[in-house]
Amino acid sequence: MDLSNRVTKLNDSPENSKGHYVLYWMQMFKRASHNYALNFAIELANERGLPLVVYEGLKFYYPWANDRIHTFVLEGVAEKAVEFAKRGIRYVFYLQRNKRDPKNTVARLAKEAALLVTDDYPCFIIPRHNEKIAKLPLRVFAVDANGMVPMSALPKEEFAARTIRPKINRLLPDLPGRIVTLRLKKSNPHLEVDCPETVVSEARIEKLVSDCDIDHSVKASTLYHGGTANGRKRLKHFVDNILPYYDETRNEPSVDGSSRLSSYLHFGFLSIQEVVEAVERSSARKAGKEAFLEEAIVRRELSFNLTRYNPHYDSLKALPAWALKTMRDHADDKRPDLLDAETIEAAQTYDELWNAAQRELVETGEMHNYVRMLWGKKVIAWQRSYEMAFELLVHLNNKYALDGRDPNSYAGILWCFGKHDRPWFEREIFGTLRYMTSGSMGRKFNAKNYIEWTHEIAQ
Repeated sequence: MDLSNRVTKLNDSPENSKGHYVLYWMQMFKRASHNYALNFAIELANERGLPLVVYEGLKFYYPWANDRIHTFVLEGVAEKAVEFAKRGIRYVFYLQRNKRDPKNTVARLAKEAALLVTDDYPCFIIPRHNEKIAKLPLRVFAVDANGMVPMSALPKEEFAARTIRPKINRLLPDLPGRIVTLRLKKSNPHLEVDCPETVVSEARIEKLVSDCDIDHSVKASTLYHGGTANGRKRLKHFVDNILPYYDETRNEPSVDGSSRLSSYLHFGFLSIQEVVEAVERSSARKAGKEAFLEEAIVRRELSFNLTRYNPHYDSLKALPAWALKTMRDHADDKRPDLLDAETIEAAQTYDELWNAAQRELVETGEMHNYVRMLWGKKVIAWQRSYEMAFELLVHLNNKYALDGRDPNSYAGILWCFGKHDRPWFEREIFGTLRYMTSGSMGRKFNAKNYIEWTHEIAQ
């Protein structure tokens, strides 16, 4: 398996010839199969006749740490422990609950490792993590298992979907299909390692989460549950029941007509390769398949391209010149509908459709993609500046959304301010940014049923 275009050597440190194992630090690709990073680590271990240790940690102090995110991650731990043991791989999971718990676990494990492999993920805290481990005195590799196309295959930031689409389409036919997990030759699933370990079972998750010094106000989702098994269950439901008419139902928030797979992709419980394979193998109508694959490949990989190559992806500095200019021109426009952040977060604005979108986010951990556009646009007019609006949207998304803190999230919010879009008609506050109203959007789907549903889940 040639992974050269997905592997980056993070330092020039020598291999530790006295190492007892190869170490894979699993940060984002939280799965035991369909994983290029895992396969690369197995390759290195097999070449050296060494066992493999897979380490996954969850700390309490990452930005927006809360019950919802913690629970979703923990729901995928027990199944990985079983799967890795079957493969002869030593899997270590450690939950750092507070400041008193042991820390620097990766560095401790690295002392006995020959090599270290980790995930190449282009945003949130992962780039900082990788900069830090690159300073360790052993060779470190990062592997890109994010998309159908390696991020390195597109060497610069793309302007929009129309510019990246033909490039992706040219690359796709040359890509491998199913990712077959390699067999580890040196099996040792019970290898002793110098690292604290947390045993996770379904019955223990609630107590484990409650013991952590995190935000307990954002409760675990009752609709969406983490783990590869749950992700595959949702994928099967989507392919069997929704995909055949996806092109017709994807913009109807009042029904179960979209994939709802973004959280499983974000946390790496599912790979995009597995999702695409299931879609392409299905007998669904061509229109449904094409509509989904446009979003799952072109639009998704456009967001990874943004966060890979634009260092300002988490600010308005990432916007094109025309968007920055129109915001400068309209910065002093009167904003008669200003609302404070607390009112907005509590979904207590005067706009019932917007409130419904926010309720769905707060209560379930997801928001339908169609109303997400309106959700972002309205906040622009409700805050004193574009910068305040952007910061509030990022905060709300990353706090409540299971698929927050993701390239798709940052690209989606930036789209509300003109990223990957074009100038529209001039108007107050928005300038030439695309404008949306609840009235016009609400006429395109059954807004009444959607609003009622969000009231029901908030009871």
